[in-house]
Amino acid sequence: MLETFKSKDVEMNSPSWAVFASFSDLTQMKDRLPAEYRDKVTVTADTVEGDYQGMHLGMKVAERIPTSRIVMKPMEGFPLDFTLLFDIENITAATSKLRVSVVAEMNFLLKAMLGRKIQSILDQITDQIAARQGK
Repeated sequence: MLETFKSKDVEMNSPSWAVFASFSDLTQMKDRLPAEYRDKVTVTADTVEGDYQGMHLGMKVAERIPTSRIVMKPMEGFPLDFTLLFDIENITAATSKLRVSVVAEMNFLLKAMLGRKIQSILDQITDQIAARQGK
Protein backbone atom coordinates (compact mmCIF):
# COMPACT_ATOMS: atom_id res chain seq x y z
CA MET A 1 0.00 0.00 0.00
CA LEU A 2 1.30 3.46 -0.90
CA GLU A 3 1.64 5.59 2.25
CA THR A 4 2.20 9.36 2.41
CA PHE A 5 3.63 11.20 5.41
CA LYS A 6 3.45 15.01 5.35
CA SER A 7 5.17 17.63 7.47
CA LYS A 8 3.39 20.67 8.73
CA ASP A 9 3.64 23.70 6.45
CA VAL A 10 6.49 26.11 7.12
CA GLU A 11 6.11 29.73 6.12
CA MET A 12 9.34 30.94 4.52
CA ASN A 13 10.55 34.55 4.51
CA SER A 14 11.53 34.21 0.85
CA PRO A 15 9.69 33.91 -2.47
CA SER A 16 9.25 30.43 -3.93
CA TRP A 17 12.06 30.87 -6.47
CA ALA A 18 14.58 31.59 -3.68
CA VAL A 19 13.42 28.65 -1.55
CA PHE A 20 13.59 26.40 -4.62
CA ALA A 21 17.13 27.58 -5.38
CA SER A 22 18.19 26.94 -1.80
CA PHE A 23 16.79 23.40 -1.60
CA SER A 24 17.43 22.21 -5.17
CA ASP A 25 21.23 22.58 -5.00
CA LEU A 26 22.33 20.03 -2.41
CA THR A 27 25.80 21.60 -2.03
CA GLN A 28 24.10 24.24 0.11
CA MET A 29 23.00 21.47 2.49
CA LYS A 30 26.53 20.71 3.67
CA ASP A 31 26.79 24.02 5.56
CA ARG A 32 23.55 23.21 7.38
CA LEU A 33 24.81 19.87 8.69
CA PRO A 34 26.15 19.62 12.25
CA ALA A 35 29.93 20.17 12.20
CA GLU A 36 30.68 16.58 13.26
CA TYR A 37 29.04 15.21 10.08
CA ARG A 38 30.40 17.62 7.44
CA ASP A 39 33.58 15.63 6.78
CA LYS A 40 31.70 12.32 6.69
CA VAL A 41 29.32 13.27 3.88
CA THR A 42 29.95 13.75 0.16
CA VAL A 43 27.67 16.35 -1.41
CA THR A 44 27.23 17.40 -5.04
CA ALA A 45 24.51 19.56 -6.57
CA ASP A 46 22.47 16.39 -7.20
CA THR A 47 23.54 13.90 -4.50
CA VAL A 48 24.32 13.51 -0.82
CA GLU A 49 25.90 10.31 0.47
CA GLY A 50 27.85 8.92 3.37
CA ASP A 51 28.28 6.02 5.75
CA TYR A 52 25.86 5.43 8.61
CA GLN A 53 25.96 2.46 10.99
CA GLY A 54 28.07 0.41 8.58
CA MET A 55 25.92 1.14 5.50
CA HIS A 56 26.70 3.46 2.60
CA LEU A 57 23.54 5.53 2.07
CA GLY A 58 22.70 8.31 -0.32
CA MET A 59 19.96 10.43 -1.84
CA LYS A 60 19.76 11.95 -5.30
CA VAL A 61 17.60 14.60 -6.92
CA ALA A 62 15.29 12.76 -9.32
CA GLU A 63 13.32 15.75 -10.57
CA ARG A 64 13.17 19.51 -10.25
CA ILE A 65 10.01 21.42 -11.14
CA PRO A 66 11.20 25.05 -11.09
CA THR A 67 9.99 27.09 -8.12
CA SER A 68 7.51 24.47 -6.93
CA ARG A 69 8.88 20.95 -6.30
CA ILE A 70 12.06 18.97 -5.70
CA VAL A 71 11.82 15.17 -5.86
CA MET A 72 14.52 13.05 -4.25
CA LYS A 73 15.02 9.28 -4.32
CA PRO A 74 17.40 7.02 -2.40
CA MET A 75 20.52 5.83 -4.18
CA GLU A 76 21.20 2.15 -4.71
CA GLY A 77 21.59 0.15 -1.51
CA PHE A 78 19.12 2.12 0.60
CA PRO A 79 17.05 -0.34 2.67
CA LEU A 80 13.70 1.33 1.87
CA ASP A 81 12.40 2.61 -1.47
CA PHE A 82 10.66 5.95 -1.03
CA THR A 83 10.26 9.41 -2.53
CA LEU A 84 11.12 12.59 -0.63
CA LEU A 85 9.20 15.65 -1.84
CA PHE A 86 9.83 19.32 -1.14
CA ASP A 87 6.72 21.25 -2.23
CA ILE A 88 6.99 25.04 -2.39
CA GLU A 89 4.08 27.43 -2.87
CA ASN A 90 4.05 31.22 -3.14
CA ILE A 91 2.04 33.05 -0.50
CA THR A 92 3.01 36.61 -1.41
CA ALA A 93 5.76 38.13 -3.56
CA ALA A 94 8.10 37.90 -0.56
CA THR A 95 6.93 34.76 1.26
CA SER A 96 6.23 31.14 0.46
CA LYS A 97 5.18 27.89 2.08
CA LEU A 98 7.25 24.69 2.25
CA ARG A 99 5.99 21.16 2.94
CA VAL A 100 8.17 18.06 3.08
CA SER A 101 6.60 14.66 2.36
CA VAL A 102 7.65 11.03 2.15
CA VAL A 103 5.80 8.60 -0.10
CA ALA A 104 6.64 4.91 0.32
CA GLU A 105 5.24 1.50 -0.51
CA MET A 106 4.59 -0.08 2.90
CA ASN A 107 2.64 -3.00 4.19
CA PHE A 108 0.77 -2.75 7.50
CA LEU A 109 3.67 -4.11 9.56
CA LEU A 110 6.26 -1.79 8.00
CA LYS A 111 3.96 1.20 8.50
CA ALA A 112 3.46 0.21 12.15
CA MET A 113 7.22 -0.07 12.67
CA LEU A 114 8.36 3.01 10.72
CA GLY A 115 5.38 5.35 10.34
CA ARG A 116 5.85 7.30 13.58
CA LYS A 117 9.62 7.54 13.04
CA ILE A 118 9.19 8.92 9.51
CA GLN A 119 6.65 11.46 10.78
CA SER A 120 8.99 12.43 13.62
CA ILE A 121 11.87 12.99 11.20
CA LEU A 122 9.67 15.17 8.96
CA ASP A 123 8.57 17.21 11.98
CA GLN A 124 12.20 17.66 13.09
CA ILE A 125 13.23 18.82 9.61
CA THR A 126 10.45 21.39 9.42
CA ASP A 127 11.03 22.54 13.01
CA GLN A 128 14.68 23.22 12.14
CA ILE A 129 13.70 25.08 8.97
CA ALA A 130 11.13 27.13 10.89
CA ALA A 131 13.70 27.96 13.58
CA ARG A 132 16.04 29.33 10.90
CA GLN A 133 13.15 31.46 9.66
CA GLY A 134 12.51 32.83 13.13
CA LYS A 135 9.03 31.32 13.23
